[in-house]
Amino acid sequence: MTRPDPGAIVVDRHDQWHRLSPWMMAVRPVEQLPQLIPVALAIVFAGRNAPLLMLALGVVAVVVVALVPWLTTRYQVTDEHVRVRSGWLTKKVATARRDRVRSVDLTASLPLRILGLQKVRIGTGGDKQSSVVELNAIGAPEAHGLHESLMATAARDSAQTATPSDRVSAPQQLSRFRLSWLRYAPFSMAGLAAAAAVGGLAAQIAGEAGLYERGADIAESTADRLRAIPVPLLVTTAVVAVLVVGAVLSVAGYVLGYWNFDLSRNGDDATLRIRRGLLTTNATSLDEERIRGVHLHEPILMRPLHGARLHAIATGSSKSPLLLPPAPADEAIRVGRLVTHDGDELTVPLIRHGSGARSRRLTRGFLGGALIAVLVIAAVAGPLTWPWLAVAIAAAIGGSGLGVVRYRNLGYRITDRSVVVAPPRVARHRYAVARDGVVGWASRASLFQRRRGVETLVLATAAGTEAYAMVDLAPESSAHVIDTVSPGLVAPFLSQTR
Repeated sequence: MTRPDPGAIVVDRHDQWHRLSPWMMAVRPVEQLPQLIPVALAIVFAGRNAPLLMLALGVVAVVVVALVPWLTTRYQVTDEHVRVRSGWLTKKVATARRDRVRSVDLTASLPLRILGLQKVRIGTGGDKQSSVVELNAIGAPEAHGLHESLMATAARDSAQTATPSDRVSAPQQLSRFRLSWLRYAPFSMAGLAAAAAVGGLAAQIAGEAGLYERGADIAESTADRLRAIPVPLLVTTAVVAVLVVGAVLSVAGYVLGYWNFDLSRNGDDATLRIRRGLLTTNATSLDEERIRGVHLHEPILMRPLHGARLHAIATGSSKSPLLLPPAPADEAIRVGRLVTHDGDELTVPLIRHGSGARSRRLTRGFLGGALIAVLVIAAVAGPLTWPWLAVAIAAAIGGSGLGVVRYRNLGYRITDRSVVVAPPRVARHRYAVARDGVVGWASRASLFQRRRGVETLVLATAAGTEAYAMVDLAPESSAHVIDTVSPGLVAPFLSQTR
């Protein structure tokens, strides 16, 4: 079977099917290497005394992992749909209607890039993973042609009423990667998580290989040497080492993930296009009609440097696509305004919640700090020294301070186009949800909230996390918010109570 012409619009007959690239058989084992490590270890241990058995098991594994998926996978792209058939024992057919295509992602890992291939993920706007159709390995020119063809189909109805001059416009670049953004990378928790993951994997491999038993003598002598080092110096050295390793891994992960980042708007098909990656490249096209708002996140470690991330609040299988990696907060706000078409939701002053919300934040913060203080005192019960007592007092005071920070970050605002929600968290978050994307409301009040005369109002939408809570809001404020944003929803209930 021949593949479509990469330079032309992709349209197949209903009886015409294509295979993926044969290079898929070489790429698939490499991409699934982490999952195949246990299988490889099992084959090696099973065939230590039987080389022929090990060879036979290896051939079977290669056939199952690489050959069978390629032989059993077919796809076609007609003027109505994109369809992928796969499976041997269990048959699977995934279909994406062209008029329902809302996103097309092109991804290429390093092996795919070396072989000139791309992975194509086609989203139809559904909430589940089953709404995504994936072509695992096709030629890069063909993938780009398929991308342009499908996104053009998504905007065909609006383009039919436009003149030829209106349909041709250069993409508008909204933002691009700058080297100065690297200063935010060390202040991400991703590096510490990666260091912990690497350490855990190394410990597991060492355990499986019996290195602990073999290195018992070395470990004992090392422990004896460490005991001679003062504890404060040892703890300080360990903390600094962890921070340095985490920072290095964070910078490396940032470079690998966000190098050549570019965000642009294509006016021809009304999409936002995001490109990023150094070794593994990723290109995403996001239908702007799916976007129902933006989410500005200012992590606590980046706040002193005025850093922030920006995500979209969108419908479909990818509900929180990244619009901007860790970057200056001013840049995130500027991009957010461009995405929301000059909205000021990310800078507008918030309406503070009442005294009930403030007292609950302070009480919860103090109780949390007091609990830590009790645990510290209980852990060193007996010869309680002044340093430990100071730690306990500092924990109680610190908990109350965090309560103040949470209350200061709490708020809401209703603008002409959006509902702005800021939850009570130490890291600052601001969600701007379009008013026309609100589909319902819910309120709840715990026993402690009722004693304070407050409740939690939940905004329901089909985008993002689908529920955004305004915590510890006065009932009259909740009624005002609902009546302002969705007057048709509460009017019948208000008329019944009169």
